[in-house]
Amino acid sequence: MACPGCGFRSSRHHRAAAGVAKGVSLATVLKMLLAERHLKSHSDFLLAYDRHAAQLDPPIPPGYGPAKTQFYRWLSGRMVGLPRDYHCRVLVKMFPGWTIERLFQMTEAIPIAARAHELGLPGTDIELEAFLGAEMITSGITLVYPAFGLPLRRAPALPTAEIPYRYAFDRKVRAFAADHRSDVLTALPEKEFRGLLYMFSALQRRTGILTEVRSDRYVVAHGDRPYISFGLTCNDCTRMYLESVERPLFTLNGSGAEGDSHFEQLELTDGSRFDPSAGHDIGIIARVRPSPELHPDRYWIFCAGLGPRGTTGASWYLANFWIPLQRRAGDREFVAVVGVGENSDDTAHLEHLLIE
Repeated sequence: MACPGCGFRSSRHHRAAAGVAKGVSLATVLKMLLAERHLKSHSDFLLAYDRHAAQLDPPIPPGYGPAKTQFYRWLSGRMVGLPRDYHCRVLVKMFPGWTIERLFQMTEAIPIAARAHELGLPGTDIELEAFLGAEMITSGITLVYPAFGLPLRRAPALPTAEIPYRYAFDRKVRAFAADHRSDVLTALPEKEFRGLLYMFSALQRRTGILTEVRSDRYVVAHGDRPYISFGLTCNDCTRMYLESVERPLFTLNGSGAEGDSHFEQLELTDGSRFDPSAGHDIGIIARVRPSPELHPDRYWIFCAGLGPRGTTGASWYLANFWIPLQRRAGDREFVAVVGVGENSDDTAHLEHLLIE
């Protein structure tokens, strides 16, 4: 039942109020976000408040920020209902990707954020939860690389010298359990694994969250989990998404020859198409909800590309610029297309962002 004084349905709201009465130190998510930006005092907050209020359309003139007593009620959660509408507009402007209801939830009501705060992790870990999804934070982060099972026997001669090495192995070969058989060797594509290492390094620097590295074969066989996957059609996780979802956010177009397994064009659901060209590769970062009804907090994240630096450039961009992506996309599915120069992965730059 909703509280007649504030409209909150969750009993956690009332437990939080009881905690304040007993002297327990509680805080809203807003307080944690402000601490990350070093805006702990009322005066510092008002300066930031006025700056963002002036950016609204229509703008709110200076001097409309909360009084000191009201400000500290916001931080502690000792308030009835939500702030006035114009306060809500400014706060949403200050914290893109956060709803006003989430900003005023108690950390006790968001155990992931509370745990990160208690462990002394960076405040941006709260945004990392939103980007990766709560399930990935609680269960651990799985990074997925494509693995090729190679039988330890003489390989048949290739029909033509023109077939690229990555298409030389039959799909059935990959069905062998390389970790359980002595006659199978596992090979890892260098570019996809190097891309995985970009993200692994970023996660290790930023969080204390459990991170594991698994093959695509393992994850598809034990697929009831969130993950970050690297590689396009060489990765079974990407293939599973493209083949099982009725309307995938992105698809791949071949070069036109019948039976050709080369993919030369990326197409998004908004109709936009992207092709790699000389000195310009295409990377893709996609975040999707595979089962929004059953697992609303579960994301699959795909990081891949077309061209020699497509996957590594996209991975570098994901590792370094996930925060702007999160702030623009919020909790929605999205596909980011990045362009990558031929000389370095760190030339990756955002070319297009599709938000569902």
